Amino acid sequence: MKRTITIILILGMMLSSMSVFAAVSFNPVGDETYSALEAPFTKTSARVASMGGAGLAVFNNQDSLYMNPASLGEKGLVFNVPNFALTLYNIKSVYVDSGLSKALLEDMGKLTDTEFLTGDLLDSFINVLTASGRNKLATIDAGFGTKLGRFAFALDSQVNLNTFNTYGVSGLNVIPQVDVAATFGLGFRFFRDSAFNFDVGVSASLQMRAFMKAVGINTFADAFGEGGDPADLIGSQPVAIGWAVPLTVGININMPFGFTLANVVSNIHLINGGFNYIVTDYNSIADDYTESVTDVFGESAFVMKSPVNYSIGLGWAPDLGWFEWILDPTIAVDVVDVIGLADEFNTIGFLSRLKAGIELQMFKVLELRAGLNGGYISVGAGVNLFNVIHCEVGYYWNEFGDVLGQKDVDALTIRFNIGWER
Repeated sequence: MKRTITIILILGMMLSSMSVFAAVSFNPVGDETYSALEAPFTKTSARVASMGGAGLAVFNNQDSLYMNPASLGEKGLVFNVPNFALTLYNIKSVYVDSGLSKALLEDMGKLTDTEFLTGDLLDSFINVLTASGRNKLATIDAGFGTKLGRFAFALDSQVNLNTFNTYGVSGLNVIPQVDVAATFGLGFRFFRDSAFNFDVGVSASLQMRAFMKAVGINTFADAFGEGGDPADLIGSQPVAIGWAVPLTVGININMPFGFTLANVVSNIHLINGGFNYIVTDYNSIADDYTESVTDVFGESAFVMKSPVNYSIGLGWAPDLGWFEWILDPTIAVDVVDVIGLADEFNTIGFLSRLKAGIELQMFKVLELRAGLNGGYISVGAGVNLFNVIHCEVGYYWNEFGDVLGQKDVDALTIRFNIGWER
């Protein structure tokens, strides 16, 4: 996996310009569309997820690079080296209702029991994932970043184990996905000493993405099980490798009493309007990097276009003076994809785009969070030790269906970073 990430990153650094591609498609599941191919890279944030996905108008350190670079206008010094997050999905169904969590608590040795992992654990996953459509097994994030005054930089990687099912157990497929992103951001605050001031920020990201052709669950389990060889599986499957250069622009209007109104235009793809892909395989890339890069300019390349997104957010972080050391509240409310809402102006359309959350920081150590994301509840907590070690956890729901309420999937994110901020 490390070698795969390295290859993708090397390809990304070598691509600085690109001609227009033919509009063909690569569909991991043989379906007409697979939206994850065009979706912008999103760094997993336990804080934002716990607050219902809201946070456009809230200072979010490194997360501001992806959410709202205007927040970088507030001067600060931040180091996150490294940060790591693990997200597991279908928590209630797989780990609780099945009795799996109880079994593990009674005997943690089962985590190294191959028979248990490929038996009871795999059966629990399959029983949940046999519902038709998209789902996920796990997401792993790792990266580092820094903020120096108004400038920020981050290098992030992410591995997703997506699933897609068409019918029963035999139709369940696993779709591995790897993302790597190098992101730069810059923000400025104007009229800093005025009651009303505003921030302007911009971030640009070089994003690389690799999608493997769907692999049947039995084939996937055999390859990663006892006696299997994951290298054979990875080397034999077709892979789509894509890259994009999206831009995010933000403007914050900071008002008295700690209110902030944020306007963010994201997903502005500077080249061809989306992710530019080639279709190849791992062995071809490993054998000849140069030829693989040349192939990107060939007729087999294609583009997955992604629409520009305009969102607004309202945040409240009151200045409570010395009392902030005891209790420091933050409230955030966002409406994402305002353009899409104009085309779908109804109750469901509004609720699906509404995100709201609250955070209470106590004694600068303990953080409690809660929120609503499209009507789904989220909760979370964090511990900040000596302003160096930061551990966070968030439990929340995602909508994996075509409409709100069709297929809600719960998730648990645990994030850890060693850093320093001022």
